[in-house]
Amino acid sequence: MDSAVRILRKFVGSTLLVSALLLLFNLILLGLLIFKETHQEASPEKVVREISSALQGSDGKYSLNPKAAALLQQNRAWAMLLDAGGKVTWSEQLPPEVPQAYNIIEVAKFSRYYLLEYPVYMWEHPEGLIVVGYPKYSYEKYQLGYLTDWLRSLPLRVLLLLICNVVLAVALSLFIGTRLIRNIRPLINSIHALAKDKPVNLETAGLFSDLSESINSASATLQTRSSQLKSRDEARSNWIAGISHDIRTPLSMILGYASNLEEQDNLTGEQRQQAAIIRRQGEQLRSLVSDLNLVSMLEYDMQPLQLKPVRLSALARTVVSDFINNGLEERYSLDLCNMDERLQVMGDEKLLYRAVSNLVQNSIRHNPDGCRIEISILRSGEDSCFALSVSDNGQGVPAEHLPELVLLPYSGKRTHPVRQGHGLGLPMVARIAEAHKGKLVLESPPGEGLSAVLKLPAIPLPK
Repeated sequence: MDSAVRILRKFVGSTLLVSALLLLFNLILLGLLIFKETHQEASPEKVVREISSALQGSDGKYSLNPKAAALLQQNRAWAMLLDAGGKVTWSEQLPPEVPQAYNIIEVAKFSRYYLLEYPVYMWEHPEGLIVVGYPKYSYEKYQLGYLTDWLRSLPLRVLLLLICNVVLAVALSLFIGTRLIRNIRPLINSIHALAKDKPVNLETAGLFSDLSESINSASATLQTRSSQLKSRDEARSNWIAGISHDIRTPLSMILGYASNLEEQDNLTGEQRQQAAIIRRQGEQLRSLVSDLNLVSMLEYDMQPLQLKPVRLSALARTVVSDFINNGLEERYSLDLCNMDERLQVMGDEKLLYRAVSNLVQNSIRHNPDGCRIEISILRSGEDSCFALSVSDNGQGVPAEHLPELVLLPYSGKRTHPVRQGHGLGLPMVARIAEAHKGKLVLESPPGEGLSAVLKLPAIPLPK
């Protein structure tokens, strides 16, 4: 998924979540405030009911118990009792301007709203009508009326209102998020380009101008360093190739003369043996120069690959035959196991042959007392790979040394020196595998020798 789209989705989701939490918080806060206000003091309806129930007597003789009187005093309220004719037959703390008699129209008016701007509340009494008044402007009274059909449709209206709010919130978040992503997308694309070592040149304007300038500066620095490294690597590779070329001619002459001396009958046995030593050491030097040149080419992606379908079982048989025909010592046994004739990879046959040969030679070099070497062809746990395994039952390698075996012998990352040889064998195999989009996996369980598995992209088997 595009990073910008993922950011937009998270932004919209976060906006909706924050909106929902804010709505819930406000509803809870409003509820708490209303609850506090309504329960902080007795409501007018409750006061008038208590006054009505506390007023005792008849025929103009009435008494109000002390608790009810205190309630009126606490609320700074006054009270009166109207009989059926509208006359005041009892009162408590009644203001002087309040009339002592009312007709039915006046009662109807103040029962709904105010009496001389006093908010009044009424309750039925056996002797008439109790009226309780509060100080002017202390309460606001509103008369609300609703159609029954409107009230019945109220839940649906509320639901539609919520849906409209959600749609509006989504629309606003999309609008804001889209404008934000419009500024962020070039930054995301430029960061991806930096990861692929591509040049970047962003416009240094808008909301993220400072960040754009920093990315442009980083891109320029990386391009400069990349160019310098490429030039240095090419120079190093060309130097190694030149040295290798210059060594080959005198080395060929040395090997030729050494071979001739080795075959001379007029030389003593010791002299012919010395010539053989010169020839073997020269061949080893030629192999070292060849390995160094190949590793250098692979390291800097300068080795062209001649790709074609390679059957792994045929490759393994060729390697085994060449080792046996070249005089493999008896203390080493070289066996083929699990040969699946169908498994093929797309690769450079010469390089793969070199890789497998190096793995076998590595087992021979590091087990001078002899060992059993097995070459197996198998399907990897990864569906897209086939594997060629070279394992031995020799002395193995400590687990902490395994990661360093694929490093070049004089790499700064090495913490342990090369034990035997020039140390180019396994690094070369690892780079051959990488050139084929594969990998080299090394394992050395305690007491079970070393296992080197060359995993390569598979050519799919016919169904």
